[in-house]
Amino acid sequence: MTDTDSLRQELYRIRSQLKGEARTAALEAHLEKVEAHGDQMLVNRTLTELVDCYEYSTDSSRLIVPFSRLLRAYDEAPEHFDASLVRSVYWQFKWVVYDLIDRPEIPLSSIEDWMEDWRVRYAEAGHSLHPLHEAEHCLAQHLGDADRAARAAEALHATEPDGMSDCAACRCGYLGRVAFAEGDHLRALEHWRPVFDGGMRCMHEPHRTLSFSTFAAARAGRLDQARSDHVRGYQMSRGNDDMVAYIARHMRFCAFTGNEPRSLEILAANASAFAAAIAPRTRLEVLESLQSLCDALVARGMGDADMPEYEGRIRTAAELRAAVDLERRALCERFDRRNGTSAVSRDSMRRVAPAEPYPHVPLGLKTAPMPAPRPFEREAAGGRASEAETMEGLRTALERARAATAAFAADHAQRWAAVDRLAAALDVALAPGDEAEVLLARIEPNGDGQAALALAARAQDLFSAAGLPDRALTNRAATLQWRLGVEPDAVPAAAAAVLAEAAALADSHPVAALRARALAHIALLAHCRVAGTEPSGELLADAAAIDAELASDPEEPRYSQARVRLALTMTGFATEARARLEAMRTAFELAVAGDHHYETFIASTQYASLLSGSGAFEAGLEAAETGLARAQPGYPHFPIAALHLTAAECATNLDRPAKAETHAVQAAHHYDRAAEHGCAGVARHLLGVALAAQDRHPEAVVMLEAALEDLPAMPEEEHWRLVDARAMLARSHERLAEARPGLAHALEALRLMEGGLAHPDPTRYARTAQLAGRLLQWLGEPGDAARAFGRSEQAWRELGALPAAADPARRAIWAELRRDAEDEGAALDVASARMRALAEELRSEWQHAQRPPEHRAECRFELATTLLQHANLQLPDASETGRLALAERRRLLEQALAVAEDGEYLPGPGVQATTQLMLCLDESGEPEAASDALAEAAFARLDPEPHPLLRQQLKGALAQVRRQREG
Repeated sequence: MTDTDSLRQELYRIRSQLKGEARTAALEAHLEKVEAHGDQMLVNRTLTELVDCYEYSTDSSRLIVPFSRLLRAYDEAPEHFDASLVRSVYWQFKWVVYDLIDRPEIPLSSIEDWMEDWRVRYAEAGHSLHPLHEAEHCLAQHLGDADRAARAAEALHATEPDGMSDCAACRCGYLGRVAFAEGDHLRALEHWRPVFDGGMRCMHEPHRTLSFSTFAAARAGRLDQARSDHVRGYQMSRGNDDMVAYIARHMRFCAFTGNEPRSLEILAANASAFAAAIAPRTRLEVLESLQSLCDALVARGMGDADMPEYEGRIRTAAELRAAVDLERRALCERFDRRNGTSAVSRDSMRRVAPAEPYPHVPLGLKTAPMPAPRPFEREAAGGRASEAETMEGLRTALERARAATAAFAADHAQRWAAVDRLAAALDVALAPGDEAEVLLARIEPNGDGQAALALAARAQDLFSAAGLPDRALTNRAATLQWRLGVEPDAVPAAAAAVLAEAAALADSHPVAALRARALAHIALLAHCRVAGTEPSGELLADAAAIDAELASDPEEPRYSQARVRLALTMTGFATEARARLEAMRTAFELAVAGDHHYETFIASTQYASLLSGSGAFEAGLEAAETGLARAQPGYPHFPIAALHLTAAECATNLDRPAKAETHAVQAAHHYDRAAEHGCAGVARHLLGVALAAQDRHPEAVVMLEAALEDLPAMPEEEHWRLVDARAMLARSHERLAEARPGLAHALEALRLMEGGLAHPDPTRYARTAQLAGRLLQWLGEPGDAARAFGRSEQAWRELGALPAAADPARRAIWAELRRDAEDEGAALDVASARMRALAEELRSEWQHAQRPPEHRAECRFELATTLLQHANLQLPDASETGRLALAERRRLLEQALAVAEDGEYLPGPGVQATTQLMLCLDESGEPEAASDALAEAAFARLDPEPHPLLRQQLKGALAQVRRQREG
């Protein structure tokens, strides 16, 4: 081997390494060696590799020097460039121009000179100017030159791309970014659709597009897409040296959409990459994202919160914001001085502080808690009232609140809360009746009971002082529910006092009196539940009588709401499942009919859950969504989360993964807000299942891994989800061609099940063992794969599922055959015997008249498949043994075809047997009419529409046979 050959092989070895600084350093060292050796073509090849390596690094500006050398060498001695090197020179030219734009120290005149050189070289070489027009458009936007950008865009659309243009994915990405920069988010998303749909890929796509589409989707109101694009895009980009800008955009997206904890996690995970020696434009992206995060924290009153360590220092959000803003402005000014415009500063400020806030985008991901602000003295609130805080505003608010109370409107508490805020801002004393309503509006429905009773007592005094005995009565009746949680033993006496007062006011205030009686009986019934006693017959009879009275005027909202609450209370005494379901149905339907939002919401949480538990998934989903539609801001997070979780479970069981995804995201979000992390893990598990069902496996992996962190906090009866999440992770990793992590999850799922952790699906163990076998086979471990397939076969057999056991049984045979490759003949004999035994077992079950029809049909399919695979074990050649193998192969294929044709035709096995038998007959020297007849018979059995690929396969086999005859 010559020195040149040795150096060339070393270059190939370096090229095979993963991209990164280690590979870059190796290439730099190798360049010195080849320069010393003096082989100019090898020097040129090493330079092109170094340019490529710099382009996909944290600082692509380094490529300018080696490319300049390469270009000079090409101009001076083109004979040292073969076709592939010439193409590299022209291809890499565009990289230089973009990197010059990204460096503010490069004069604008130099960039224009390079652009002109590029134009001339491409024109002389006959290449399309499409990529040059794209670069010119980019430069014009960078300069803020709208006219030049419009001309470049027109030229870009008028010029056809060719082999020197960026790939189709990059071109779609750029057109979308142009629309995005113009604020046309829907058009941007439409341009990006081919990249989203998975048909277009390259080194930077869809990574780059996903880092932009998060913002466009959020602006367009497509929050599910925004979440999906973030989860998928960040997962794909992280850890890549040349994607620091993309990662920074994901951090900024999270800061803008109410996901500051996630943004902080991204900063902590990528702080070293953000602080590395990166290109100026990338540095600007990082600074903008850092400032956006700090601004979001400051806006939440967390300016004194400690940020993750960055550039070797721990600073507060306010301190880091000040430092970053200073550096960002200085960098923008450098670009603007070079460009002679203010475009970079203007655009950067627009990215840091958008004119309109972004909507909140729930991610469904568990995130670290927000950092606590450092304690410090805050200035007391005060100052002059705003323009809205005027006496006229207070009068209007009072009128609206009084009207809402009179109409018993669902938002009357919020109306009085608005009055409270205005009166406090204006320092105005309210009339006693109004003040009483304000005090009631201050009560938190799920807050401290003692505080609620204190506020209610003050309100009662004020109502009495205002001459409103009916409001005082109903308020006193309402406090009975809070008293249950504080002093339950006092409830019977307090309820008796309310009933006595209601009797006294029955003539003068009949509506308030009846409502008070209903609330008192509700409290007495609830007291029985708290005390663990059965309600007396008299109490139940009185409650039924009051319900009848309330039902007499269904148009009175105070009555209909009391009926709902009475019905909800009565459900607690229904112990039998069917009776409880019917009781909840009554309460739910009353709440919906009366349009009582809160009661509908509360009733739906239990009713939907009961429906789901009884297998009525369609009705459960409808009930859950009805309740969620009535949820109002301020409702507690836990029941909202529970409703979304029920909806997600129902949608999962109904095989509606998109619907399940929507609800699971919200369930995880609200459970996290309620600090119920175990339940959030259940929601993330369902979310991962829904994503995997839609073949969105990168997102599924993220969600399922997050679920594994939280699921152990759930009660043991929910721990089966740990097995399920592991098995789903294994499947998703398999789909992503990531065998090793997939195998780790599959083996852990098997270990958990073997340790006694049961899964509600009895087939889970068999399926997971089968998956583990496939992954082991992929990793080149045939012995372990055979054992895994054997475990799967045994598990299927124990379930009485012979057809399902057939596939792992056959796979185990093939794996054993590969393991025993040293003694091929003996291994083939063993494999053939096992295939024969399996086929006989399947044939026996298929022909067993007493077996269920579905079972027999499955056995017939598996028998045909087994015969086909047994035929593939035969190795015909020119020897006598080979001739016998050919005869055996023909016999097995004829059997497989006969099985496929015995009854309703099995298209897959039938066509496979036909095509292989045609070739087999040709090898046996049979007349060509025999193969033609086989093909005609198969064509006659196949409908053209459902089976186009199988018909194509038949045509291909027939053409191959004819070519062999002609040859």
